[in-house]
Amino acid sequence: MAHIFLSDGRRLRVRLFPRPKSQPHRQRAEPTPLTLFDPPADDSHDTVSERLAARVAELCLLNRNNALILERFPELGLRDWWLTSGCLFQTVWNLKSGRPADRNIDDYDICYFSEDSSWTAEDEVIRNADILFKDLNVKVQVRNQARVHLWYTEKFGVAYPPLTTAGEGILRFPASPQTVGIKRTGDDFLDVYAPFGLGDIWDMVVRPNRGLPLTDIYAEKAASWHSNWPALTVYPWGDGRRKNKPKNG
Repeated sequence: MAHIFLSDGRRLRVRLFPRPKSQPHRQRAEPTPLTLFDPPADDSHDTVSERLAARVAELCLLNRNNALILERFPELGLRDWWLTSGCLFQTVWNLKSGRPADRNIDDYDICYFSEDSSWTAEDEVIRNADILFKDLNVKVQVRNQARVHLWYTEKFGVAYPPLTTAGEGILRFPASPQTVGIKRTGDDFLDVYAPFGLGDIWDMVVRPNRGLPLTDIYAEKAASWHSNWPALTVYPWGDGRRKNKPKNG
């Protein structure tokens, strides 16, 4: 299992979801003796995707706001939640571009799921989060994914199904770099949710996630990101096969 170290020396084990498939072990033609320092067979489960998850998570935590939100949010007592979208991939892009970790990050999004879909319950969570993160002086946007279908169609003009988990909300973001979530679980684990992998974040690639017909929103976001990070490679909404690099300027 991959892991990262915090600034205070504590170690967090990184758990990647969905879990990567481990490769079957090849049987040796002839048995060979193990030396003292031979790695155990289970080390093969520390896959390339898990190591990438650890690298991405480590960079995300270099943004102080991300680190403090992840550390504090469990105090609200919600089980199913993720810090997600721009505050994560934009932190990675900033650091890979030699910029301060929090540059050009407008808000910090948290998706959570609670079966109590009333506005009163969500508003209480939002107000408690405002108090919890008041000293950060950044916009922390908290939304119950059980309520999104109640307002999404009116706001965006697109039908939106009722959801059953916070992760389902992440699956419906229009651009690939957005589809990632991170959360702290207990004192020992940092969980990373990456249903489409983390390669696009690491490689500074933007491609459409066509789970919902959000062509215009995707184009607007991609153009905005490219203006801030000119090194991005952008795939247009209608062509998933050919890369399109917008011209600088």
